[in-house]
Amino acid sequence: MAEERFIDDDLNKDKKYKIRKNADGEDELYIDESAENAQEGEEFEMPVFAYDDEEAAVMTPEQLAAREQAKIDERERIRTRLSELISKAKEQLAVPDYEGALYSLNLAEELDGQNGETLMLKMLALSRNFTDYTLFDDCVRVAEGVRDFCTEEQKKELEKVSAPLVERIEKMEENVAALHVENESKKNERRAVFIEKRKHALIFFSLTALPFLLFLTLALSYSTVMFAVRDGRNITLTIVFAALAAVAFIASLFTGHKLWESQRQISLNEKNSSTQLGRDYENALSELETYRGVLTSFSEI
Repeated sequence: MAEERFIDDDLNKDKKYKIRKNADGEDELYIDESAENAQEGEEFEMPVFAYDDEEAAVMTPEQLAAREQAKIDERERIRTRLSELISKAKEQLAVPDYEGALYSLNLAEELDGQNGETLMLKMLALSRNFTDYTLFDDCVRVAEGVRDFCTEEQKKELEKVSAPLVERIEKMEENVAALHVENESKKNERRAVFIEKRKHALIFFSLTALPFLLFLTLALSYSTVMFAVRDGRNITLTIVFAALAAVAFIASLFTGHKLWESQRQISLNEKNSSTQLGRDYENALSELETYRGVLTSFSEI
């Protein structure tokens, strides 16, 4: 009887090997087919998870396979539904039915917010092919997605119909430039007036501040020798100079306030927010930059 014994192959744990004597009386390895067939059954490919899946740890291979298949089916359902919504939106835009297209595209965006075609079509629907900017705030939000998720081909499709947007931006640039020139001109006019006012205020402040410092110095000086003479002259002079210093100090408060006010007017004059014209310029400039941002999300212009 041939000698037989079982060994486990370290390279393949799923196969059983035996050793037997061949016709020449030498030992040889062979696979025990009966053992392999006994282990045959339904096989499941265990999914590899990028994170700890506590639920998977207690599921059977059959349950895991069913769960993975459900995920595949759900992804396919979403892909099919997304394709249907995009096709419907294209038909609605061709009519054009912008409201209907927006409804379809909003549903599509809920399924996949990073789909480039959805974002491209939504930009067109929101802007009515760049002819209506009532919903421009939504265009700004969609522009971020267009920049990040649309392909170069999709961006070129937007660029092909962006002539109205480019024209609008050019008109806005002209308006901003005109507002800038007018705003700077008014600033220059006011600046000259305010600088002259500050000059006069500085003179008046000097006329009160210097006497205050002089009288204060004299009052302090005489206060140190008030009792140096018996007739009390130093006491009188100390009181007089202190009184004059107090009067000059009060006057300096008034003239100092005028000087501060004139300087404040100069500072405010340099801020666009301090005048209606300046605010109009800042608002127009901000709006222009927003429109430019939408355009540059899909164009290098």
